[in-house]
Amino acid sequence: MKLRYRNKGFTTEQLLEMSAKIESDPKSWNRPGSLSIYTKEATKHLDEIALAIVDNTIARQKASGTFVPADGYSGRQTNRR
Repeated sequence: MKLRYRNKGFTTEQLLEMSAKIESDPKSWNRPGSLSIYTKEATKHLDEIALAIVDNTIARQKASGTFVPADGYSGRQTNRR
């Protein structure tokens, strides 16, 4: 996948603007009755913009020292049953 938005220096506000522009463009909507709201190309753009926003958020948290990695569920802490 070609990275169009990630690691390109866009601010979160710029990325949100781009996302809103794609969402409001009638060319990016699927026809009525379709399972998905947006066309395949628009969905790819929106997904990549969302990942870029997450990257910006993580970078901002790391810079401020409040980043906590989300490793998920660590499992049981004991082998006792």
